[in-house]
Amino acid sequence: MQIMKRWLRRGFLLLAAGVCAFSVPITAAHAALVTYSFAGNFDGDTTGSIHISGLFKYDSSTVGSGGVYNGTVKDYSFKMSFNHGADLYTSSFKPGGNAITISKNISIGGGNGDQWELVTAASGDSVEDAFGKVSTPFSFGLRLNQSGGGLNLNVQDPPSLGSLNSGSARWRLLFEDAEGVPGAYIGSISSLTAVPLPTAVLLFGAGLISLVGLGAGGLRNLRTSKI
Repeated sequence: MQIMKRWLRRGFLLLAAGVCAFSVPITAAHAALVTYSFAGNFDGDTTGSIHISGLFKYDSSTVGSGGVYNGTVKDYSFKMSFNHGADLYTSSFKPGGNAITISKNISIGGGNGDQWELVTAASGDSVEDAFGKVSTPFSFGLRLNQSGGGLNLNVQDPPSLGSLNSGSARWRLLFEDAEGVPGAYIGSISSLTAVPLPTAVLLFGAGLISLVGLGAGGLRNLRTSKI
């Protein structure tokens, strides 16, 4: 009976290890998702009282060609608020065309440089201009220009704002009315920060690794008992 109990316990550990082994590819796929938060200003604000903030999430494992990573962006949100208080306008991710593009040695501000750009389809409430025309959002973009070059085409991570030298960090939210006439909210980016994985996710990953280790130990003990 004791031998059977030991076998059952070992069998459970091996089963747990097997489940963890099947879970590893799924965990790895989720680990490729990277989130960044950003904040900045609105060009149309002359008082300095309107602030913007948001985040975007992308899959850093996406394979690109020629610096273009299509279908990379997985989530996005944008908020315009008054003195970090009441929301003035919000926009969010919309399924559709999106990409991260890295361009090398292009014309930037009268000189040459490199550019990291994110573009995604966007949704949000309609807005009305002074003439009564109603427009709806359809695209959000974030563009980082680095004067003189230096961006690495082999990575998707956005450059730090401090590395942009005399370059610029800009955002824009594009609108379109019923006749297809475009409009835009535009502004500058003052901060861009990677959002770390939640502690619970890290602990869950550590637990899976521990279970795999226990399963391997049970397998070694089982083989030893047979010898």
